[in-house]
Amino acid sequence: MATVIVSDRQEALRLGYEATDWSNPIAFEDYEFSLKDWDVQLIQRDGENIGAVYKKDGEVHVSILPKWRKRWATKGLINELFGGKVTTKVAPGHEYMHGILARLGFVLNEDQIFAKG
Repeated sequence: MATVIVSDRQEALRLGYEATDWSNPIAFEDYEFSLKDWDVQLIQRDGENIGAVYKKDGEVHVSILPKWRKRWATKGLINELFGGKVTTKVAPGHEYMHGILARLGFVLNEDQIFAKG
């Protein structure tokens, strides 16, 4: 299976909004505004849109549609797609991500930021 990052900001924003588990839901317009300075791209697996990736200043986040969760990411794929040093944060209420990030090679630091690379 081939997973690729596609430059389609509008579709990525739409799909990312849909794929996000909101603890405090916001309007799409507010979501879009909050990401105005971020590079937002679409994640496709074998031509199917499965999520969005958000990048800014070495920080990376992803939103994946529920049917693809726990099936799309491997250490090798993360390295291939994002390479180098990346960081991410886990939003309150999503602590289940700690174990997933650890399996993908991320390490939690004292500032509650996960880093890889």
